[in-house]
Amino acid sequence: MAKKRILVVDDEKNMQVVLKLLFDGEGYDTACVSDGLEALETLGTAEGGFSAVVSDLKMNRMDGMSLLKTMRERGLGLPFVLITAYGTIEKAVEAMKLGAVDVVTKPFAKEALLAILARAIEHGDEHWRKDLAVTAAEAEGLVYRSPAMAEIGRLLERVGPASAPVLLFGESGTGKEVLARAIHRSYSGGDFDARPFVSVNCPAVPESLLESELFGYRKGAFTGADSDFKGKVEQADGGSLFFDEIGDLPASIQPKLLRLLENRTFEPLGSGKTKNVDIRIICATNKDLRQLVGEGRFREDLYYRINTFTIELPPLRDRHEDIEPLAGFFLRRYAFEARKNVVAFSPEASSRLASYSWPGNVRELKNVIERAVILCSGTQIGTDDLPRELRRPDGGENGPISQREARDRASSSGHGERSLAQPGGGRPLEEAERALIEGALSSCEGNISATARILGITRNTLRYRLRKYGIEANPSGGGARAD
Repeated sequence: MAKKRILVVDDEKNMQVVLKLLFDGEGYDTACVSDGLEALETLGTAEGGFSAVVSDLKMNRMDGMSLLKTMRERGLGLPFVLITAYGTIEKAVEAMKLGAVDVVTKPFAKEALLAILARAIEHGDEHWRKDLAVTAAEAEGLVYRSPAMAEIGRLLERVGPASAPVLLFGESGTGKEVLARAIHRSYSGGDFDARPFVSVNCPAVPESLLESELFGYRKGAFTGADSDFKGKVEQADGGSLFFDEIGDLPASIQPKLLRLLENRTFEPLGSGKTKNVDIRIICATNKDLRQLVGEGRFREDLYYRINTFTIELPPLRDRHEDIEPLAGFFLRRYAFEARKNVVAFSPEASSRLASYSWPGNVRELKNVIERAVILCSGTQIGTDDLPRELRRPDGGENGPISQREARDRASSSGHGERSLAQPGGGRPLEEAERALIEGALSSCEGNISATARILGITRNTLRYRLRKYGIEANPSGGGARAD
């Protein structure tokens, strides 16, 4: 079998020698050139003979980024690995948007670089383009393989460039803001920063401050208004205004937002004058707005105005095909940020990720991978690097435990450290948590939504805890109910 050929592009002879020895030692046939222009000449005569390109970033005549961009413009589709001593997440995002397989920072571990190279050659450039094409959405994590998300991607292509309002619906953590940013990028012609993108977290701003935060004010409008203030509506002029959790928008603000949608006009506090803006409204919610309309908590005319297009994001448990590419995306992202050579998951860790129900959706997956990268001491994430709930094959109380959990149990069983307990209570944490949930359920007469609000968690998280502790009814005897 013919050897796989690797083209090394680096203007430092010492690095050329190091990489050639490394790659040749693994059975590759390595050729070396000194800059991007030489690389293009070599590829132009023998492109079919190479399996991958490994290039330095900083070179005199043509640097690595320019080489990558020119290769893509000329249709030279080869897996491309960029090596740099000037690593930033922005540079990695830029390189991946152009189609790079990965960005490796100096100093690097040879095992990590070899693993990245082998993976790139195995899957080929087209595989990586499919997985990383969505990094054009500013690499926020809009990564998918599932048919459901592919349909949303096709809808995004049609809806994104328009100026009509879009309503995004889905459970907490499904990626509504990520999709909102992708819509804005499309609206901005592919350049996210070409137009302003302004976000408003509706439940996070007190009602008494929300009007001035949105619409701004003029000097002297109220006590303490010492100068003019440009609100978020005016900041978003020419671009997109994103309302996160629109279902929590106070009733006093809703008619003003309706006016903004209908007429593209608003009035800063203390101004007395109407101002015109050109903005695109994107809203997101995890609440049933139709139910809120029926309860009189959300204006019906506003509801119909913001949902010209409605896109529903499915929970991660309903699109398991997306777990693997998302986990890989977050792994590359956080390994780069932490400057760690973590490049893969062990087969068992991959299996645990794929079989978990992910009640916190993509946000939970992202947090799990970030934690695992920090804990990982090698180049491969194992089950010991995963949280407790993912370490057991069945996710239950009786499955085998990992070495890390065994150490956790030893340290909390009285051998050297006291057990986890509520302050002054002496009870284990899980026992206290169960009692807290049962008490909240009882006070809310089994209403899941109300209980979740009291506890400050999502309904999915609460349901997960109920299953975990086997709670089927509240202490007063009434069954737990959803509404």
